[in-house]
Amino acid sequence: MRGKIKLRRLLESSKDRSFLLLCHHNADPDSLGSAIAFARYLRSSGVERVRIGVAQSVSSYAKRLLALSPVPVERNPRVDEDIVVIFDTSSVEQLEPIEIPPEKTVVVIDHHVEKKKPIRADVMVLDSSRTSTAEIVWELFRYFRFADEDSVKALLSGIVTDTANFRFANSKTFKAVSEMLERFPLRMGEIFQLVAPVSDENTDQAKRIALLKACQRLEIRKFRGYIIAVSRVSAYESLACKTFLQLGADIAIVGSEKKGVRISARAKESLVKKGLHLGKIMEKVGPVIEGSGGGHAGAAGANGKKNLDEAINVILKEIEKFLMESG
Repeated sequence: MRGKIKLRRLLESSKDRSFLLLCHHNADPDSLGSAIAFARYLRSSGVERVRIGVAQSVSSYAKRLLALSPVPVERNPRVDEDIVVIFDTSSVEQLEPIEIPPEKTVVVIDHHVEKKKPIRADVMVLDSSRTSTAEIVWELFRYFRFADEDSVKALLSGIVTDTANFRFANSKTFKAVSEMLERFPLRMGEIFQLVAPVSDENTDQAKRIALLKACQRLEIRKFRGYIIAVSRVSAYESLACKTFLQLGADIAIVGSEKKGVRISARAKESLVKKGLHLGKIMEKVGPVIEGSGGGHAGAAGANGKKNLDEAINVILKEIEKFLMESG
């Protein structure tokens, strides 16, 4: 894992400096959980001035993690701190409207490495072999000789969600989880409850309406024996994608043009095993929508300003190209 020695030296010389820990749009448990765990480490090591910032919002799956944070978690904060640590974020577009002044010291901790326009950083801790950023933070904690129970809860939450309940886990994932559970007497049922979505009756109704509209606008494409579901909604794109896979689609693509362009895509594990990587496809989509894209092989997304139809066509062409080449 690159950068951990440089990071340790920076942290050891920065006890009296201030830190802002940043998470991407609609911060998920991997991004927010990693930031919360890191904030707990900083406070335990004597750093007094620490904040956590999220771009725009916190996802419903991450809201229960807020109770574990030892410091304030603020929406779209102004960057006044000396050091900015960015978690699980592929590009600066995913941090909008937060602006990082060029004179700040920037640290990036991430498991997404293949990026056309990486974030400018003084220290980069990257490991593409990891299935979540939380695993990287745990490896750092082992190197720093730090662990506490609430940090482990936050990190396990990130791992559970980013691996889709361990469906995309690898041997390193299970090793990290085993190490955490050996240190603290936690049950995974507690972690799954921690990442259960927080919602109310109005939110549940909004989700149901969004899913029904997604079904109403559904376009079914067939290519070489595979079913590709394409639709458009104003919200809950990823939920619609998951629903389409459950209904029988092999690949799902759902876009939104509300307050800019958002696209979510999901694929069945059988296609991921053949080599399909939606995250790399979404990276190509980023410039088309004047934004950024990325993600995992089986689950990815993109955020931008315009050109939804053109972006969906690019995704479909890339998928069809893969299916033709893979036979």
